[in-house]
Amino acid sequence: MKLNIAEDGANSIVIEFVDMDRSLPEMIKSKLIGSKEVTFVGVVKERPDVNTPKLIVKSSKNARSLVLKAVEELQDDIKELSSKIPKK
Repeated sequence: MKLNIAEDGANSIVIEFVDMDRSLPEMIKSKLIGSKEVTFVGVVKERPDVNTPKLIVKSSKNARSLVLKAVEELQDDIKELSSKIPKK
């Protein structure tokens, strides 16, 4: 997985997910969308022929830390799901 941080300001961040579909950025977006600190979150794909969706986050706090927290929550969700799937 290759990421490109296109913008990294105090209250905003734009992360490009190179050669990926929208799945992962959309999962991060779903974790951020309910946060009261987030003023805008979206996933855009500027060109249909290039798989490089961008996660855009604007917030009243440090956007990078909010994204990292969302990723940690996703990791916890995946671990919980994994523990509930029966093993053969």
